[in-house]
Amino acid sequence: MKAVEFDKYDQRGAYHWRECRRNFRNFLEYNPALEARYQVVVDQIKRYSANRLLDVGCGEGYLLGQLAGLIETGIGIDSEAEAVRIGSSLLKNYENCSLQLNLCYELPFKDDYFDVVTSTDVIEHLEDPEKHLAEISRVLKPQGTLVLTTPKWRPDRKWDERHYQEFKPEELEALFKLHFSTVSMNFFWPAWASRIYETKLGWRILKLLGCLGFNPFKSLSSDCPQKYGQMLVVAHNAKAARLS
Repeated sequence: MKAVEFDKYDQRGAYHWRECRRNFRNFLEYNPALEARYQVVVDQIKRYSANRLLDVGCGEGYLLGQLAGLIETGIGIDSEAEAVRIGSSLLKNYENCSLQLNLCYELPFKDDYFDVVTSTDVIEHLEDPEKHLAEISRVLKPQGTLVLTTPKWRPDRKWDERHYQEFKPEELEALFKLHFSTVSMNFFWPAWASRIYETKLGWRILKLLGCLGFNPFKSLSSDCPQKYGQMLVVAHNAKAARLS
């Protein structure tokens, strides 16, 4: 059992850190859509007490770097050695955060260990997404929280050929309910912003707005999933479902 091979770190290095750097000096590399993916997760984590947090599929550790000031201990795991190598260097000044090389199907932690688990745009790369969720359920405390993002399925084409499977909202919700008793779904990346971002003038305008503090890709809604490109899932009470 494995994930689809992910070679972006070998090709592009610490691209999450570079593309999420929101300032005018970094205007050309700044990616407001990518930054929004992590910011909606950070905004969720602020609502919970996260003494111990696990980031599954952490890449080069960008999200942990954003969360370091909100948590006591953060651990990231990833199956790509280059990502872990780069991220460990970038996080060296974050004493409460560390990265490990490991697959998401066999998490090297005891049961009921973490308060919060995050998983950003990982599940779509996996051959066995249910096992991924089952392992997260196992390592979460009884009242723990999972915060996960993934692209929403669209009929015309995949978002990325590296994706093993992209989910419709109802498919993802059904998968979550196998292991979590409370599942909340929201949607972000509004389609209108994506359409504007694909135009020659539009991407400059949205980058400018992002640098000024207004990022329309962060707009969240629990309705009209067809109008959005990404899904945000927050799941609670893992053990209540697993032990019933």
